[in-house]
Amino acid sequence: MSDYSETARPQEQETSSTPPNDDGSDSLSEETWKVLIVDDDLDVHEATVFSLNRVNILGRGVELLHAHNAQEALHCLKSNANIAVIMLDVVMEEPDTGLRLVGEIRDLGFTEPRIILRTGYSGKAPEDEVIRNYDINDYRTKDELSRTRLITSLTTAIRSYDHIRSLSDTRAGLEMVIESTQRLYSNKNLELFAEGVLTQIAAILRLRCEGAICAVGATADGDRNSMVVMAGLGRFSEKVGAELGEIDDVDLTMVEDVAPDNVTPELRDNKIALRFRTETGRELVIYFEHNGGLPNTDVVLLQVFASNLAICFENLDLINHLGELAFVDQRLGLPNHNAFSRELGWLVSGKSASATVALASIEEAPQLAVAFGLPFAEEVMSAVYDRLRDALGEAVLIARIGEYTLGIVDATGEIAQSVIDSVFDEIFLIRDNRISVSASTGILYLDPTGQIPSDIDRAARSTLLRVMQEHPGTTMLFTPDIAHDVEKTVRIKSALREATKAKQFKFVFQPKINVTTGDVSGAEILCRWAMNGKAVPPSVFIPIAERAGFSADIALQSLAAVSDFWADLKKAGLSRLPVAINLAVPDICNSDFVEALGRQCEESDLSPELISFEITETQAISVDEDASMGVAALKRRGFKLWLDDFGTGYSSLSHLDSLTVDGIKIDKSFISTLTIDKARGSVAATAKAMADNLGLKSIAEGVETREQHQIARLLGIETAQGFYYAKPMAPDAFIEWLKHWDIAAHVGY
Repeated sequence: MSDYSETARPQEQETSSTPPNDDGSDSLSEETWKVLIVDDDLDVHEATVFSLNRVNILGRGVELLHAHNAQEALHCLKSNANIAVIMLDVVMEEPDTGLRLVGEIRDLGFTEPRIILRTGYSGKAPEDEVIRNYDINDYRTKDELSRTRLITSLTTAIRSYDHIRSLSDTRAGLEMVIESTQRLYSNKNLELFAEGVLTQIAAILRLRCEGAICAVGATADGDRNSMVVMAGLGRFSEKVGAELGEIDDVDLTMVEDVAPDNVTPELRDNKIALRFRTETGRELVIYFEHNGGLPNTDVVLLQVFASNLAICFENLDLINHLGELAFVDQRLGLPNHNAFSRELGWLVSGKSASATVALASIEEAPQLAVAFGLPFAEEVMSAVYDRLRDALGEAVLIARIGEYTLGIVDATGEIAQSVIDSVFDEIFLIRDNRISVSASTGILYLDPTGQIPSDIDRAARSTLLRVMQEHPGTTMLFTPDIAHDVEKTVRIKSALREATKAKQFKFVFQPKINVTTGDVSGAEILCRWAMNGKAVPPSVFIPIAERAGFSADIALQSLAAVSDFWADLKKAGLSRLPVAINLAVPDICNSDFVEALGRQCEESDLSPELISFEITETQAISVDEDASMGVAALKRRGFKLWLDDFGTGYSSLSHLDSLTVDGIKIDKSFISTLTIDKARGSVAATAKAMADNLGLKSIAEGVETREQHQIARLLGIETAQGFYYAKPMAPDAFIEWLKHWDIAAHVGY
């Protein structure tokens, strides 16, 4: 094969290809149309070069490539990108060489180049038959291809090729938009999201871009136009943390003119601006400068990407908002127990050598709730919080860690007992009522270095428990002997050890209901235990079992109970029912336990199609990598996993990011307060929406009323569980209940 320019004779120039640019595109691809001449007659090559010398078609010149047989033609096609037209002789080595080459070219995937057949023997292949049977654009005899006719045929073919390339580029661009959006969805961190946006826009535009992405926030004087750079490309990469308006040569007027609620990009000269605002009022600004013109197709792609970007940002804002909700008490708007536990974690990882941790339980709150109602008692809690905040300062965390208990964490260790006590010296005025309030307070002064957060929490609670039992309404400082007096916990732990060895646990089953059909879609197996003949609540012994390392044995014993349950179902003439088993996060982090769990399921014929696991968390976890490995091991075996008590655990949202679960169980605290008219704006609705965005299923826990059942249906939650359908039951009682279950009779429709 030979490659010829317009000024060189075909037999005088060697084969060559145009070197690509850094971005992989051909250096002449934007300046010329490539036309491949395939003919075994050198005179045809020379005549074509002469005819097309200095010809301009659709604003570009013509670059000729030359091949003398089918083999050279195929090599040329594989070596040169963006060949627009192939002018192909029918008769070369064989009478039908050109026709066979057309089929081979198309079969090899070269579908975009347009083919013009030329022949000196018109009778060898009738025109109508060739046009009908071969993917070509034109079929001419060499005699009739005058210079004018040649340019006309070539112009028609190039116009068709250009249209096909535009469609192909648009399709590729749309695929890039989809892929880019998927990448952005995986970034649940705002900074990573910002960097990803800049990278993806530059890729879509296929231009050298410089730009910045900014968070829009309020300044000290309330100005909403403060734009702080979060990530940057090019000259903006060193401006992270600076105000966009303080950077040289930024068209700030253009940015400010963009309507935040309009996802259409603003284009001015070589600049692009986009602006988004979520329903929570957060804003994101994107500002780009580029080095070339934007084709209309790329503008359309940018608009499509902008629409998807707005959805991504809304989703990210939703996740961040839910993250904030996880650390806020939903009834009072105060920091909650999650925030308290997080603060303890920061306390032990900091450099402070002294700290104060206190717990204060409002003595009169339960009686006030009975006398005046729960809202009144909670107003008292809020008033106590406000007064503590004024007395202790903004640097001290005050959180609601119980129904009527506040937790205090001071990293300086400078809070005096008298300051806390003084908060309750004065009368509180609540709804024009003068209320005298006292508190039982346990205070722990400590050096947090090397401590374990859960031990600090337990010491503070032990102190509070002691003062409430012995001197309610007063303040007590922690002493080492208090920790040794938690006799009940020790007794429970010892008894649990014996119960685990002797397999003294009983197991009950609570049904799960398909909210749409009303069918029983499965059950959850739950552990029950009695010490000295007296039932111990699961909320008491399960956390102790987890801390003592007994929860793994309980989980394995529950597998045997499931096998027995299925055997009872079979005897009753009923099919196996899917069952969910609770697993503690610390146990999932134990690879030996995960292996034993999977092995026992296999040996007991507990198939992954009918067994799932619900991840429960009653204490903080700091080994997400191990947990992820445990979850991955169970997923490889085919088991589905759920995140239990979603929204109330220590780090539920971060687990969604690090653990590949299949669904979430929305905690009953988000269900129990719902009403029909407020359901769509509730945290439960938000959790359901987030589950949908992440491709997860959802279960509503603690459904106890018909209205809550209807709300679950309204929100599109797939499954519900709670006392409204049935309490946890022994296997025989469950089977009897199952035989008579009728959703229509139960719900009344």
